[in-house]
Amino acid sequence: MVVADNGEGNGEMNTIGGKKWARVAVCAAALVTPLAVSGCQSSTSASGTPVSAAGQTGTTSAASGGSSSASTSASASTSATSATSTALNGTGGTALTVSDGSSKILMNGQAVDFGTEVHDPSWSADGKRVLFIDGDGNLTAADADGSGKTVIAKNPGGGAKWSHPTWEVVASDATDQLPARAAYVFASTKGGTATLWEITADPQTGQPTGQPQKLPLSSLPGPDAKPIPQSGNVWPSASGKQGESVYEYDHGLTSDLYYRDDNLREQTSLAITNGSEPDYVVTGTSAGSGWVTEVVFVRKAGGHKHIFMESMQDSQNAVAIDLTPKATSDCTEPALSPDGSTVAFSTSSGIQTVAASGSGTPKQVTDTPGFPAYRAGS
Repeated sequence: MVVADNGEGNGEMNTIGGKKWARVAVCAAALVTPLAVSGCQSSTSASGTPVSAAGQTGTTSAASGGSSSASTSASASTSATSATSTALNGTGGTALTVSDGSSKILMNGQAVDFGTEVHDPSWSADGKRVLFIDGDGNLTAADADGSGKTVIAKNPGGGAKWSHPTWEVVASDATDQLPARAAYVFASTKGGTATLWEITADPQTGQPTGQPQKLPLSSLPGPDAKPIPQSGNVWPSASGKQGESVYEYDHGLTSDLYYRDDNLREQTSLAITNGSEPDYVVTGTSAGSGWVTEVVFVRKAGGHKHIFMESMQDSQNAVAIDLTPKATSDCTEPALSPDGSTVAFSTSSGIQTVAASGSGTPKQVTDTPGFPAYRAGS
């Protein structure tokens, strides 16, 4: 299965993609030198004794470039995750996972080897499978222990770069007699054009049931309806069981967040202005007061990138909360825990977490710079 990307965009995806694919080299270089606590905010160490990642999972990496053992002095060929043998890995019991672009994902205090580079991982709702972009640029899924790898779709090449895959599901609706649905959604960029794509899947087995197609993006008809940008769209994030997702639209010097609802009828609308790199969760079991939708995102403040939280229940009166008001360096790539209580984010010296309420002080979880994601049920 291949994707032919032929939309129009502004080239912003190149910057994001460049940062993502360069992560292995950046992290490896950073871990050769002892890391200070992030300047993102004053932080406290994660509780518990640091865990030796390489000591628990072995030292052989199947990622491009390989890795050396924990006893070997660091060098340019040493993989970033192997270097965590002497680094903090406080992921145990947190449901937080961290990928640094190597073949390993930090989780449960260990480093699990997936046998290929892992980029932008996204976990299924039950936490049993992870979706990611592999070392060949393909859309791949695997079991949580690194086994059962399946290539969902092969990258067509020709300069196409895929990123930020996410699981989109729609629960069955007995009232309207609608069956359950599922799809894989991801961003693709080629020649400076960034667009969103989907691959329909069997909601029970996860097996693809269709070819990659452009993700429909349209507003409901009406006098106030505004055209929905069809390109320049990146960083999709899905949550809940009603086909909901949030994504970033880059339009030059700034970017906005759009909300897409694919339940009974596909509709897309502007949700948050001046935001990027979104992640969000839906908590509760029913609509109305029992159903809470929260989104975290990145916004420039005080000369640095901060992490913000905003409710999508009442976008007219919503107020964004700055979760990192004392940041002295960039905070990026936020991830919300499944219960919406904790936010993890990336800094130049590792991953930190902070209460989603905005109270408390950020805590250092690992000093491995990487991409945080939460795994439900772990």
